[in-house]
Amino acid sequence: MGPGVCHSLGLTALVLSEIVRHDLKDVGKPGGGQAPGYLRDLLKSWSSLAEEGWYRTAAELFDDVSLGQPRAALWAAVFMALVVRLNRNGPHEVQRVISVVAACYCLLGAVSGLPLAAVAPGGGVLLVLGLCAGVMRIATR
Repeated sequence: MGPGVCHSLGLTALVLSEIVRHDLKDVGKPGGGQAPGYLRDLLKSWSSLAEEGWYRTAAELFDDVSLGQPRAALWAAVFMALVVRLNRNGPHEVQRVISVVAACYCLLGAVSGLPLAAVAPGGGVLLVLGLCAGVMRIATR
């Protein structure tokens, strides 16, 4: 699995988390909307995965590496991956190191964000993943 796959997985986790964030922004406010229907499945998925040792370890590592700001750090990792991919004339070794570091972080974010698959059940996750992979591929060209 190359860095591009990891970058795509990280971008997918980021897109799905932003969808959840957008859907929840007015919930609980006076006159705000209702919680989305997928929220129950999302919470159930998170709680069942939290019981798994490998997931708990990955989620804790993700939170520790991001210094308590996983969303901002995932944005930064995806942004750096795109910058490296778009900058064809940069120093090769430096860009490779940045790409690998961003890929590792994106993969960790994707594993930590596995329950976000409840946001787009069925083929929806594959569609989002395909779009994100397309963005990363276009940025490479």
